[in-house]
Amino acid sequence: MTDESADVDPENPRPEGHYPRFRDNEWHYIPEELARSISLGPAGDGEPGQDWVLTYTPEECDEEDRKKVLVRLSPRVLHELYVEVKGLDVETRQMGHRAECDLCGEMVDLDRAIPNDRGEACHKRCWAEYVGAPDWFSDYV
Repeated sequence: MTDESADVDPENPRPEGHYPRFRDNEWHYIPEELARSISLGPAGDGEPGQDWVLTYTPEECDEEDRKKVLVRLSPRVLHELYVEVKGLDVETRQMGHRAECDLCGEMVDLDRAIPNDRGEACHKRCWAEYVGAPDWFSDYV
């Protein structure tokens, strides 16, 4: 255990005088020996479209009082969690929804991009020009 974690009171895990913005929220503490209780994965049997669940077992004053906490994470929330953990700046955060087109170099929204033969995001119009798509494809661009 680290020196800081040795001073945590399981009944009041928010350090006195810290995090005033969240003082009215319920706080949990996960000591190092319970770290293996943290789990992140699909909520169900892995079918497409299912949300993920973050689970953990917080420390309580009595071992019998411990209860597993489950937090449902939609794909958007999961992405935001990743962004926060990585400490990305605003511009890089926006890159999570956009990418540089591998063919023209301009930005393309990922929900409108298609992969080229290397699996990189590109505009549909750039892909059509690159592969020589038939004329009817322009109706879908």
